Amino acid sequence: MEAKGFIFDYSKCVGCHACLVACYNENHTTPPISWRQISSQNPIKVPLSGFINLSLACNHCDDAPCLKSCPAKAYTNDNQTNAIIHNPNHCIGCTFCTWACPFDAPKYNSNKGVVEKCNFCNDRLKEGLTPACTSACPTGALSFGDILIDDKSDAPGMTSRATKPRINFKNQEVKNKIPTLDLAVSGYRKEGQYDDLILNQTKIDAIKEWPLVFFTLISSVLVGWFFGLAFNNNTEELRYVYVLLGLIGMAISTLHLGKPMRAYRSIFNLRTSWLSREILFFILFLGSSVIALFVNDFKPLLFIASILGVLLLISIEFVYTVADKKYSTPIHSANTLLTALTFGFLITNLNTIAVVLLVIKAILYIVRYAKATVLFKNSLIGFVRFFVGIMVPLVNLLFEKELNLVILISFIIGEIIDRFDYYACLHIDTPNKLLNKE
Repeated sequence: MEAKGFIFDYSKCVGCHACLVACYNENHTTPPISWRQISSQNPIKVPLSGFINLSLACNHCDDAPCLKSCPAKAYTNDNQTNAIIHNPNHCIGCTFCTWACPFDAPKYNSNKGVVEKCNFCNDRLKEGLTPACTSACPTGALSFGDILIDDKSDAPGMTSRATKPRINFKNQEVKNKIPTLDLAVSGYRKEGQYDDLILNQTKIDAIKEWPLVFFTLISSVLVGWFFGLAFNNNTEELRYVYVLLGLIGMAISTLHLGKPMRAYRSIFNLRTSWLSREILFFILFLGSSVIALFVNDFKPLLFIASILGVLLLISIEFVYTVADKKYSTPIHSANTLLTALTFGFLITNLNTIAVVLLVIKAILYIVRYAKATVLFKNSLIGFVRFFVGIMVPLVNLLFEKELNLVILISFIIGEIIDRFDYYACLHIDTPNKLLNKE
């Protein structure tokens, strides 16, 4: 498929940053946020190692993941230029598009509480001009013209995900021609150096994402708790606690947003965004489950709320399919469905099934721990997660016939730790990381 787009020649880019400066001047962006970035292999120019550069901004993909994932419909496609345009007035600042984009194009501006990104110099294109970055390149490494849109690219620094980016490459085999000499003669030691820091950079910080940690955990607890309250006729006081927990979860979810007052826009893209579906199913599940708990005569609503609860947890799991996982097991021990089932069987005193589920959680955690893919490996917190969060409930269930506070509190402590660990296991590649991977 032919289109207009960027053309980048690896053999000509000297990393002068003229394209980046031109982008600043044209779009009046504020440093350090830059819509275009220069990634380099061997960025500190280690002697005898050679280097290549990659100038990249938004590639205005034909199958743009940012447009599909944005829950607020802040992205649109200009039919005239095919530019993917971001509208900051519609953005809720959830940063989900920054996870979904494999080219690190959307940038979160914490001062404004919204995302920004390259607009293809859309006004220039409509006037018959080329993007400012391409006009400023002194070596001809970055240009604009007719291209062929490919599903995937094996160019250095580019993802293998099929997004149909509007960019073509020249001389991409140059990476294979970089000298691979013994760096010891230069006195350079790789350990702890700059390239390691690049590979360890992450878009998802488990600590910073604490609102998501608790929102998704609360969702799991609510679904599991609903089964216990609905089918065991628990006391009315617990129902009020259930409602309070649901409202707390809803409030916590807005703390992740740069623009919390625009939270209502989070359900605007149900057609393609799993994040929109997650929020809608949470609202529908919470509302229907509360009504079902207080209106006991309407039994069909119990079934409807149960289905909505399952759909909520499925949606949560699909939200995180945009990220790669640092674990090899089929699911994480903090999987929302697994947590909900375990909690549900705990509070309904179905001890045999609860024990089986806790054993499954233990196995999943041990496998990750053995492969060093847990956040708290070789730490006191990791010990607490396993022994307090799993072993204490297991031992108590073997000797106790009914749920007690020891089982409940120890299980919740373990799940909080494991949920943080889940976010630490999420991994998103960027062009800079891909360029520097061996």
